[in-house]
Amino acid sequence: MKFIGYSFLSTFIAIFVFISCNDQTTGTDSDTNGDSGNGPHPSQFNHTLSPGSSNEAFITDTDFDQLIVEVQYMPGSAPTNGSLDNLKEFLETHLDKASVILLDPVEIPSGGQDAYSAEDVRDLEKQHREQFTDGSTLASYAIFLDGEFSTRNVLGIAYYNTSTAYFAETIHRISGGIGQPSRSAIESTVFNHEYGHLMGLVNNGTDMQHDHHDSDNGAHCTVEECLMYFSVNTTDFFANLFGGSVPELDEFCVADINALK
Repeated sequence: MKFIGYSFLSTFIAIFVFISCNDQTTGTDSDTNGDSGNGPHPSQFNHTLSPGSSNEAFITDTDFDQLIVEVQYMPGSAPTNGSLDNLKEFLETHLDKASVILLDPVEIPSGGQDAYSAEDVRDLEKQHREQFTDGSTLASYAIFLDGEFSTRNVLGIAYYNTSTAYFAETIHRISGGIGQPSRSAIESTVFNHEYGHLMGLVNNGTDMQHDHHDSDNGAHCTVEECLMYFSVNTTDFFANLFGGSVPELDEFCVADINALK
């Protein structure tokens, strides 16, 4: 994918707008056994619902007191250790779980495509996913692909109620160079943002305690500094990102989560 020679800030602003504004909420309620087509499925948990449908399963310990996250990647697309550590910390902070376990990332074959659609991603999960919800353990799935999304400049999508995907070609293109944020910082931002969608933020399953839903931009927050804001347009934010930090959930998103616990 050719990199257009805009200034980095302008380019990254445009890219961040699409971190998850086009979340693929086309899951179905009809698959009552949650069969993704690969491996055993010992429970009746449905893994093919829309993002946000399992918000209580993620946030509370009522039915599931442990979360495991299965991470797979195509050659050359492995996530950084830093982003995995940051995701674990994010989930431990905001979910009411006795334990959060990120399994060691596993390489899978390349899909052999320059770009992947949401349907392509669903098919790949059906082929490769190994971990499924069982007993009191909720299972989540994350896949890093060796191409871009079919909608240009999208970094990640939440496409099922327990599933997210990340587009390494785009992430690598905008990170790690002179004047660019680290890859770990960008991956961490996208990781956390997409898992925010699985948690039903904002107003997409998890009820709001205060009105902070940016209804013009899908399930996103009106607070510009929030992790769940639909875009970035302040230099202060980029200064923080250059320093290696990632945006956090604002007080309204945190209040929504805490009210459900």
